[in-house]
Amino acid sequence: MPSGVAASTRTSYWKMRDKDEKRYFHFDRKVSRKNLESLANSPDLVAKHSFYPLLSFKEEWIRYRGDGVGKKKSRPIRYASRKDAAIYARYRAILLPCYEEELSKREISDVPIAYRKIIGPSGAGKNNIDFAVDVFRFVQKAGNCVATVVDISSYFDSLDHGIIEKNWKLLMGGVLPADHNKVLKSLTNYVTVDSKKLFERLELYKKGEGASKVERRMRRIDRLRSLRHVQLLSPKDFRAKVCGGDPNLPSLLQKNPFKYGIPQGTPISDLIANFYLLDFDTVVSAWVSERSGIYRRYSDDIVVIVPIENVKSPHDVADCLKKEIINHGPKIKIQDKKVAVGIFTIISGQQSYKHCFGMASKNGLEYLGFEFNGLVVKIKDATLSNAWRRLKRRSYGFAKRYVRQYRQKGDDWISINYPSEMLEIKILKKVTAGQDVGFKSWTFIRYVRQASVKFIGFDRDFSHQIKRYRRMAGKLIKMDLNKALEKYGNNSER
Repeated sequence: MPSGVAASTRTSYWKMRDKDEKRYFHFDRKVSRKNLESLANSPDLVAKHSFYPLLSFKEEWIRYRGDGVGKKKSRPIRYASRKDAAIYARYRAILLPCYEEELSKREISDVPIAYRKIIGPSGAGKNNIDFAVDVFRFVQKAGNCVATVVDISSYFDSLDHGIIEKNWKLLMGGVLPADHNKVLKSLTNYVTVDSKKLFERLELYKKGEGASKVERRMRRIDRLRSLRHVQLLSPKDFRAKVCGGDPNLPSLLQKNPFKYGIPQGTPISDLIANFYLLDFDTVVSAWVSERSGIYRRYSDDIVVIVPIENVKSPHDVADCLKKEIINHGPKIKIQDKKVAVGIFTIISGQQSYKHCFGMASKNGLEYLGFEFNGLVVKIKDATLSNAWRRLKRRSYGFAKRYVRQYRQKGDDWISINYPSEMLEIKILKKVTAGQDVGFKSWTFIRYVRQASVKFIGFDRDFSHQIKRYRRMAGKLIKMDLNKALEKYGNNSER
């Protein structure tokens, strides 16, 4: 294994981790960990396995730019059944060390930084703060340099199946065994079912059933949750109500008809997104190294810093990336609207930043949730806004559930007994920066404090940016309780 990378997970028998055991609603029943491991570790069983359709939903959010204008964004997320997810996790564990070895052989282990365990000088795993520090320190050291940031458009939906297969075979030594081929085909010829349409067909949002008043207020889906029932329907009903077996119910199955695109959300999708661009990373890394620059790729987000004297034009880097990406599939593209270019220069002993092109990085180089203008490091405005919106959603969501649960006790009782202090601690704890899979337990405030420590040597404005979070949390909780009482309390019109 290359130095700086965690030990591989290549073992003779794969053992599930807690996160590999899925407890969400899906088509299959709950399966014991032992049985899941037995299935995933058997190439013969995997080669004959019938994969369920993926359940899909759209993750939506609003992205704000510096002008304060928000744009609604969405991405399709598809998640696998319990058995299928265990298989994907197992084959990810098989392929990961092969990918790490290939990166080491090509001497590009420091290029792709997403979804990998990379060990820093202290011996701890690096996270997005560390990666941002590395890039900004390079900017400081380079002095006069060009910074280029690009985002590959609709990355997961654009991955060419032929290139995925070619690179999968490469990692497996040139041959794709039957079990690997079955897993690959399940991801390229994938089938999805829209979860909203499915839940409506199964009437999971329907109320009015049960013996008690409380039960009649509950939706079917809430009752299933309370009973910890995770299988949505039996195999017989699955064939009738989902696959079109009932002539009165059209099929909900949606097959991927293209020779490109994989589902985002399965346990192996992130690794495929990484090894897909092996050749691209090799070519770009060599081009940037020849110009004494630095190249980093976080899945579909790319940053390149090159000393200004080593390029003919500030647009050379973006031109190189756009020219090279077309060699890696007919659908994968870097559009001008996804490109931002800026120049750092030393003037009177101080480094300053000038925006040259693009909608992003207008006031400084924006990278992994931070912004650097040559003088000061800040948290991106979008990162702060997203954290605040998450805090508000959690505050109001808790208030709504609490009022609905206890409204028979009366509004006054709810106001007196509402656990405001506990909730303040809870929501501040759970409002994370949303950046790293391995740091979900971090609060947003703690995340910023860690950033302040790791950006030592930089002027930083973090404390000023987040001081309202603690100050406003209590006011927000009180305001949301009043809103929930007004809408769902005893005195509301229901």
